[in-house]
Amino acid sequence: MNNFNISELADRTREAQIALGHCLHTAWTNYTDALLPIVKIHEQNGKEHLDKDILNGYVRHIEGRLSRKEIGTSYFNILRLGAERMVEMNETGTLEWTCRGRVSKFILNDYYDGLLEMFLSSDDWHNNTRGDVTWVARKFFAWLIQDGHNDLSDAGAGEIQRFMIHCTKHLRSSSMYDIQLYMKKLCRCLNEGGYLPSDFKSLLSFKVNRESKMYPAAMDSDVAAILNTIDRSKTKGRRDYAIILLAAVTGLRAIDIARLKLSDIDWQKGEIKIIQSKTGKPLVLPLTKDIGEAIKDYILNGRQATSSDAVFLRHHAPFKAFTNSISIGNMYDGYCKRANIFREPHDGKGFHSLRRAVGKKLVTSGISINTTAQILGDVKIESTKKYISLDSRHLKECALDFSGIEMEVQNA
Repeated sequence: MNNFNISELADRTREAQIALGHCLHTAWTNYTDALLPIVKIHEQNGKEHLDKDILNGYVRHIEGRLSRKEIGTSYFNILRLGAERMVEMNETGTLEWTCRGRVSKFILNDYYDGLLEMFLSSDDWHNNTRGDVTWVARKFFAWLIQDGHNDLSDAGAGEIQRFMIHCTKHLRSSSMYDIQLYMKKLCRCLNEGGYLPSDFKSLLSFKVNRESKMYPAAMDSDVAAILNTIDRSKTKGRRDYAIILLAAVTGLRAIDIARLKLSDIDWQKGEIKIIQSKTGKPLVLPLTKDIGEAIKDYILNGRQATSSDAVFLRHHAPFKAFTNSISIGNMYDGYCKRANIFREPHDGKGFHSLRRAVGKKLVTSGISINTTAQILGDVKIESTKKYISLDSRHLKECALDFSGIEMEVQNA
């Protein structure tokens, strides 16, 4: 933790943005729009240094402005990001920011922030699990604060039960499954730490029927339309074309594409060798001619000069690798819109539909489930079996006819 006064903190944050590669105009615009308001609200409250309660109040204020439609989402994100950068600079003395990831809407006090940190350090969570665990814990703690519990001194079975009922009113069964699973772990941790009188295991052992929804695979015509909308004469277009084509041909997950390294491509053998982010297992895929040409075109004619080993870089400074798969998904959604492909929330037509399309093609071509799982890098065969339901042609062959079933004719 640094001891910068609030004005100096804003100045250092601005200079750190410039050092990351932002142009002077962008850095000064962010300083005026997003950092100075935080300085002013601290000065109005007589605070010389960054105060967490004041900052949380400021964030709630801009959230209120957003909900009342006084400001748009883009401007809200600029203001919110300014607050995040101020906190990072205050705590670390530098900025390692590359692009905005998921930010929780659940604002906690220092007490619950400490409990959350304790809970997260209590286990060696997988990267994919850690986000879900954090979401559940923050959601529970934020609900307690809203319910008037600024600490756990008077929280017990009644509060946990009402929280679970609250969740059932607006969450799907798949989300409730995660809520129940991680609430058990959270309560056990809080009980062992002396913050709760029980682990409430029996209270949280009710049965949750988890939905298994089958989302559609991307259609070849849609993929072709999307690829045709990309302007490959531009740097961003070369990058995006290579990313989408890579997913459409190989079925690679967005996170694995985001983390793909130059050293993962063996141009001599014509192979792509990675360690999958989701499973931690190695996967070897063929570097087909079309994919190789697209990636080569981007690397030679579009990729910015940088020390990063990542194949695909952010288009704007700082020119670094994607930190997660969100940017790739958002990019794909943008091209869907350009191609006039109608989208609805949670319709399954996002970037992952390209992977489902590859799985469907493998199954419909007669490739066995086990071989399909190996090609896609699925560890659990159940994940691969879902592609069978997309094979409508072969499913029709499984339908029973009416042989031996006599039809009765009812007399009028």
